[in-house]
Amino acid sequence: MKKIVIAASLLTFASAVAQAQSNVTFYGVMDLGVSSDHGGIAGTSTRVTSGMATQSRWGFRGTEQISDDLAAFFVLEGGIHGDTGSSTQGNTLFGRNTAVGLRTRLGSVSAGLQDTPLFTTLNVVVDPLRNGIIRSNNLMSSTGFRTGNSVLFHSADYHGWSGDVMYVAGEVPGNSAANRAFGGSFGYTSGPLNARIAFHHKNNDTATLHDTDPARNWLAGANYDFGPFRAYAGYQVNKGLNSNPLPNGTAVYGGPTPVSSTDSRALLLAASVPMGVSTWTLSYVRLDDRTTRKQDAQQMGLAYAYAFSKRTDVYTSYALIRNHNGAAYTEGNSEEPGTGNRQFTAGLRHRF
Repeated sequence: MKKIVIAASLLTFASAVAQAQSNVTFYGVMDLGVSSDHGGIAGTSTRVTSGMATQSRWGFRGTEQISDDLAAFFVLEGGIHGDTGSSTQGNTLFGRNTAVGLRTRLGSVSAGLQDTPLFTTLNVVVDPLRNGIIRSNNLMSSTGFRTGNSVLFHSADYHGWSGDVMYVAGEVPGNSAANRAFGGSFGYTSGPLNARIAFHHKNNDTATLHDTDPARNWLAGANYDFGPFRAYAGYQVNKGLNSNPLPNGTAVYGGPTPVSSTDSRALLLAASVPMGVSTWTLSYVRLDDRTTRKQDAQQMGLAYAYAFSKRTDVYTSYALIRNHNGAAYTEGNSEEPGTGNRQFTAGLRHRF
């Protein structure tokens, strides 16, 4: 009840602000459908699921032009389980992106809970499905995809070149390095080409645990529009503790509890083929475990979307993961990691 009252108050406040100044926007996505998972020892799981292609969300964003060269901006965004009405991200009200910043002609600086440059590169440059259906992050996971206590600088575009740097405070008393992270990316966009490299480094020390192996992730990717189709490719290197965390830590196929790799490589190849209001997407991801376990995995999937308008579409997908040497990766979507090695989805997505 308390969260409902808070949310209603925020909506009333946002409506009043939006009437007073047109640069404040209330926005969101509602995405609901049916998913069916197969292959796990628990049997087939069929669910009404929220946010498979794009996680259901709501939020406010706005800007204030302070001078010709300076603007302030903010964003408050929370995830929604549209099928139950509860909040995602650990049942937080605004658990997706919450930040405030300043923007000049040189670029922008912001602080808060934000996507890391590496995760942005994976979503915007490498994966045409943006970690929705046929979720690439199940195999191409990393130590940092969205993080709080962060400061992010993003440069302006200079003849197609741009870069960003993120610093994440560890906030461990007496040890400024513990739990600290930093990352960045650098890329070029011009015409049909979009290419970028990114990295993220996370210190795994805590107040009581010292001298741990840090997690390091590197990602290089590009996409190119050939006209009839757009091709995508990405290559990721993961090293260290927690560098490639498992999407599902349970033994969904039986056998021993799975263990995440501390030395792996991942390759994504994909193509998106627009046909009028329809779009077909093919995706392939291969994970190469370089540890002694050699627990590799391959994911293959096909997705189709039909757009009724710029804001509303229907979609369907089918994806399969093949695990090797006792690996236990699952097939999932933007909302959940999945419960088996095969998943079928069908849904409706509306943006507002």
